[in-house]
Amino acid sequence: MLCRAACRLAYFLSVLLAAIIMVGIFSPTPCLGKEIDVALVWHLGEAGWVECSVVEGSYELSCGTFSQNLGPGSSFQVGWGGWAPAWRLGYGDFEVARCALQVVELNRGGVLQVHMPGGKAYLYRGGLTLQWVGDRWLLVNRVEEEDYLKGVVPIEMSSSWAYDGLEALKSQAVAARTYMVKHTQGGKRLTDSPDIDQAYLGKGVEGAASLAVEATRGQILIDRVSKKPIDAFYSSHNGGQTEDAANVWGNKDPHYSAHPDYYSRGVGGPEDHWRFIISAPRLGSTFGLGPVDHIELEKYPSGRIKNVKLEDMFGRSLVVSGRSFVKAFYPFGQPIKTEAFLSNLFDVYYYPSATARPALSKRMRAAEAWLGLRRGSVPHSKPKAGPRLERIVSSAAGIAPIAQAFGTFVFDGRGWGHGVGMSQWGAYHMAQLGYSYKDILSYYYEQVLIVPSL
Repeated sequence: MLCRAACRLAYFLSVLLAAIIMVGIFSPTPCLGKEIDVALVWHLGEAGWVECSVVEGSYELSCGTFSQNLGPGSSFQVGWGGWAPAWRLGYGDFEVARCALQVVELNRGGVLQVHMPGGKAYLYRGGLTLQWVGDRWLLVNRVEEEDYLKGVVPIEMSSSWAYDGLEALKSQAVAARTYMVKHTQGGKRLTDSPDIDQAYLGKGVEGAASLAVEATRGQILIDRVSKKPIDAFYSSHNGGQTEDAANVWGNKDPHYSAHPDYYSRGVGGPEDHWRFIISAPRLGSTFGLGPVDHIELEKYPSGRIKNVKLEDMFGRSLVVSGRSFVKAFYPFGQPIKTEAFLSNLFDVYYYPSATARPALSKRMRAAEAWLGLRRGSVPHSKPKAGPRLERIVSSAAGIAPIAQAFGTFVFDGRGWGHGVGMSQWGAYHMAQLGYSYKDILSYYYEQVLIVPSL
């Protein structure tokens, strides 16, 4: 009996030891805190005046030796007077803010409303820190990790995809969580800006996408060898072709390679296929040149543009990186439409103007018309009904009243974003075809494991 008991104890200890070892091997570096800090710079980055009010739960507002409990309906304002930051509780008198204001949850489930004068109101779970930095208020949201993700996933994708693409939302939740864990290690702070980190808009955008966050709670992507969280990159639409991370950020990453992505082709509307038209003079003036008459594209193996060489009608040339070229025409802050410049995956076509006189050489016509000389100048005709290609200034700037004589360039492109990692539209299409979120993640991320974070 003693021998049998000893054997059972030895077996139990060996199983326990194996479990501990497996946790050490397959679990990433644990994320010690369950809350993270998110700087609200996307829509509140220019905050000179801000009003905060309690929508749900109870909070404590403190500033130095002052503290006050706040319940639903309570509010306070911060602003500035002269060169000094100021604040007030409710509608009382303003006083100088000599320290940061801390708004801390007393119980879980609190919700705050934040807005600038004349601006949209935003709802945030968790607490806030408001600190005067330079000439504006910096707001930092202290929020539980999974609540943070509920404000990320529906912005990075869409809650409307839950009906027939919930698995895509799950894959987005895992990728976003991986990014969060990777970039908050050591207590680092995120921003809510999609241009810096991940898009985040708090409780106000929560919806069906929260189901995906809950269904994958704690799951992240780690490297097969190091067992550490990877840099989980993704973009809206890769144009049917993923990209090597080295071609975007200059560093090789074993989790990404360039290969065709047929799941991203034919879906996504303007993000799948866009077209941007621009006149030769406008194209040249954008980069400090005269009317452009020749373009050479240097491409990566994926087809994305590494460099664009522009040559104008006076023989001057300039080489612009593909990313800088896109930024010159990217529709920042505007709705995405077919007539927009969205990525560096494109081809270009030149259409000469029909109004130019064939008797003169192309360069002579350009020089005379560009310098405004009488002899040989291009005659200005009256506007004709309907748009004409040579009257287009650009897809963004519209049509000119008269035609120009230097030709027009048409950029025919695919995709929206850098193309590294998961294509969100491709993931959505895969989900519609019946693939699971683990299938999707395995397709877009190489040499990884999906594991729970601690």
